[in-house]
Amino acid sequence: MEHRNSSPQTHRVTGLEGQKPVSEEKVTAITTTNSESEIQKPVPRSKRNALPKVILAVLLAGGAIAAGIYAFRTWQYNQQYARKYQETDNAYVTANVSPITSRVSGIVTEVTVNDNQVVSANDVLMKIDKRDYLVSLTQAKASLELAKQQAELARERLNRDIVSASASNSDPANNNQAKQVATNAQQREIHQQQYKIALAAVAQKQADLRKAELQLSYTDITALVPGKVGNKSVSVGQQVQPGQTLITLVQPNPWIIANFKETQLEKIQPGQNVTITIPAFPNRTFSGKVDSMSPTSFGKVALPPQENATGYSNLPQDVQRVPVKIVFEPKSLQGYESRMTPGMSAVAVVETNNSLPAQKAPNLTPAQNAPNSTNPKDTKDTKNTNDTNTQEKKDNQTKERL
Repeated sequence: MEHRNSSPQTHRVTGLEGQKPVSEEKVTAITTTNSESEIQKPVPRSKRNALPKVILAVLLAGGAIAAGIYAFRTWQYNQQYARKYQETDNAYVTANVSPITSRVSGIVTEVTVNDNQVVSANDVLMKIDKRDYLVSLTQAKASLELAKQQAELARERLNRDIVSASASNSDPANNNQAKQVATNAQQREIHQQQYKIALAAVAQKQADLRKAELQLSYTDITALVPGKVGNKSVSVGQQVQPGQTLITLVQPNPWIIANFKETQLEKIQPGQNVTITIPAFPNRTFSGKVDSMSPTSFGKVALPPQENATGYSNLPQDVQRVPVKIVFEPKSLQGYESRMTPGMSAVAVVETNNSLPAQKAPNLTPAQNAPNSTNPKDTKDTKNTNDTNTQEKKDNQTKERL
């Protein structure tokens, strides 16, 4: 085995005897140089920049596709949402606000309510000094009593005149007595007019007494409706005048005013369900119904502008908003009646998929459906008449030939 392996090696060395021997260091150096040249061979710049560009292009294409899919899905969702719902965030809470005013003038002696206090109807809110009105009431009573006494005296005089007239009529032949009767008649008429005037004076004094009593009652200012005290601008010792607003009462049962765009009103009808969210109560969702729509945009009544000389209208092209009244469901509002404040912002979503069914066309009779159609019987009679006329013409022509 060793001999066979050594022979080829000897033969190879024999073939290289004519060449110069090469040292081991040079062989190593040559081998190293060739390997380094192969590793450090420069790569073209176009190939080095191609890979990042390809990656960027793939990312951009993927992002564009994802954005397109998202935009399409969003558009499709908005279309489906718009068919079922109409939404606006231009809405706010409102309620009836009743100003409490004074009917009489005077000094405020007592204020019985505080800010934001809930009051009931006929509760006393404040009191005005009563002394001046008590004096007026006493004077009215005295004047009425005097008027009643004067009326009683006038009645007694009239009764005496009636008795005298009855006695004078007993002997009408006496001339002196006749004159006396005429005089008594005139006097009775005068006394009768005086009695009527006295009765009118009594009625007037009774009205004055009633007015004095009312003026005295107005010194106790009460709440006409239940509500919550707001904007209290009165204090003890303040001089108030008739018609001056002293307190504002916010009545319960608030509602929503939602200003929808005019392009949204086509599908909104009274009675539709509404979902209401109020930012002041983010964890509570309220429900309600569409009550009515305002006849004008934002409640303004104005004549539309006239057309100009060119025939084009001067109406604004901006989309207008129309207020829609939405009432709360009582159960939905339960527990939040006193916490609702007019002016709170809200978001209203109307469910338009429960619209009222369209009106059916009236059922028409066959004659109404085809008013121009003719009766088959009439058509047959007309045809028979035409055939008869034709036959008569033929007979006449035959007679003439004969």
